Amino acid sequence: MKTFLLATGALLAVTAAPAFAQDADTSAPTMSAPSDGPTFTGPRAEVFGGWDRVGTRARFNDGTTRDTTHDHKSAWTGGGLLGYDMPVGNKLTVGVLGSYAVSTAKTCAYSDGTGGLGGCVKSGREIEGGARVGYKIAPRTLIYGKLAYVNGQIRSKFGDGTDYVGGHANRDGGRAGAGAEFALNNHAYVKAEYDYTRFKSFHADDLGVADTSLRYDRNQVLAGFGVHF
Repeated sequence: MKTFLLATGALLAVTAAPAFAQDADTSAPTMSAPSDGPTFTGPRAEVFGGWDRVGTRARFNDGTTRDTTHDHKSAWTGGGLLGYDMPVGNKLTVGVLGSYAVSTAKTCAYSDGTGGLGGCVKSGREIEGGARVGYKIAPRTLIYGKLAYVNGQIRSKFGDGTDYVGGHANRDGGRAGAGAEFALNNHAYVKAEYDYTRFKSFHADDLGVADTSLRYDRNQVLAGFGVHF
């Protein structure tokens, strides 16, 4: 009897071992493999474009006459961006970014309305460098805010219909923005963003305009497509 019980126990152990191993193998991936989804972190590259509204304030003062004018022009802007984001906990991200953009914004004024005496001032290239903080509000959605330094260029051309002079000025400004990214898959995303940029006031001698100071700002609504690597 004792021998029979020992043999039966050994048989049960041998029979149960494969089943136990199979159960362990089946459950192991569920316990150890985390869900694979977009993290909104790591290096990224992006192209963007959208609406650009440039507002200018010009103050003329030659010691005798003083005059202040305001103008707003709507245009299109577009460019490219490189950035890097890192996780802080499960939902928060912090990152740095740099971008290069151009705009079609331009304003012209002529004394005779036909291209004679007068000229144009238009936007040149724009370089941005800054940082952002993001928060993952859903598995595929990140909202973020950003602050950045911007160096913008203004170009001018003035003349009398025959002879023309031109120039350009590079000016510093600050930018605040907010937006949202939606992941298309684990790497690609689309975004929507609003930016406000304000540049320092400056004298317009470099643009060929005497006795005048300029200040301008920009409101931009952008859409973009990017990839996290």
